[in-house]
Amino acid sequence: MPGPFAFAWGKLYLATVELSTGSEVLPIRVRQAYRHLGALNAQNLPAAGFERLKAIRRQFARSNSSADEEDATITLAALSDAEAALVAQEIVGLYDEVSRQRV
Repeated sequence: MPGPFAFAWGKLYLATVELSTGSEVLPIRVRQAYRHLGALNAQNLPAAGFERLKAIRRQFARSNSSADEEDATITLAALSDAEAALVAQEIVGLYDEVSRQRV
């Protein structure tokens, strides 16, 4: 039986696969992985995980619309290699956090 965060787990899994299998430079792979996170919000992530996602959005993202922080139109601004590495680590950390709560 799937856990309460199965949807988030699936999106984070896809993001992690995108990070680990692409042949592009890290900033591009992070941008591609980040697309999978647009649908994640307070309803489908644990509270601590959603706070982590909001922190990524605040630090590295810009909104394409004036909607709230749960809007799926949020995209990453241009990232340096170091910034991309931080976002990648956070995506993998979120995946780990949600994976542990699915058990």
